[in-house]
Amino acid sequence: MSRCLKAEIESRGITRLCHFTPSRNFGHIASTGNGVLSTRRLQHDERSVLNQTDLERLDGHPDHICCSIEYPNAWYLDRATAKERIFKDWVVLLLSPWLMLKEGTLFSPRNAAAGRGWYLEPGVKGFLNMFAPEVAGAYGKTFSRGPTHLPAAPTDQQAEVLIPEQIAKDDVLGIAVKDEDQARNEVLRLRLMGVSADQFRFVVAPELFNKYFLDRLIRSGKRPKELLFQPGDINAQ
Repeated sequence: MSRCLKAEIESRGITRLCHFTPSRNFGHIASTGNGVLSTRRLQHDERSVLNQTDLERLDGHPDHICCSIEYPNAWYLDRATAKERIFKDWVVLLLSPWLMLKEGTLFSPRNAAAGRGWYLEPGVKGFLNMFAPEVAGAYGKTFSRGPTHLPAAPTDQQAEVLIPEQIAKDDVLGIAVKDEDQARNEVLRLRLMGVSADQFRFVVAPELFNKYFLDRLIRSGKRPKELLFQPGDINAQ
């Protein structure tokens, strides 16, 4: 089954998964050897740095980590950032697509919280459901997959992949931020924590944080612009 799923991932040109989190959580992830942990795996002290958005698991799977294919769920990201009054910066972790081959991975063609996880399904069938010609989404809306839809992107941009238990730091391919100012802040914050920023590949990608613009690009078969940011260019103060 893994071989079939791997072939499906490759045929669509999928290069990554995405997992977004508040910037303050990223510092914690970067400074420990645990990588990204599911809500269930988090220790008490680690849970204390998270906000309520992280801990709500209406999909019924607190032992899994919510991800999306190729691009972040910008609709939910927009809603989550609006709730954050103090720590406004968020990052998108760009993750290895082969995490989808992990035993216990679940796929949902729409937001996994819908029906409290009713649409989640494992294996190739669950994966293919995300790329169906039509998907019934939130608020009674049906999403259709037009001829120009980006092959790597699911039909409903709120589709989710749930990875079991833990994502190793080695599976983090990059960190996407909204602008260069945030990139600098992230690098300097890591340095203040005594963590090398050189272990991460930073990209400036404002279009990933704009749900309407990202939607138009995906439906027209275009990829958002992503500019590589070099942490070494910053002189520590």
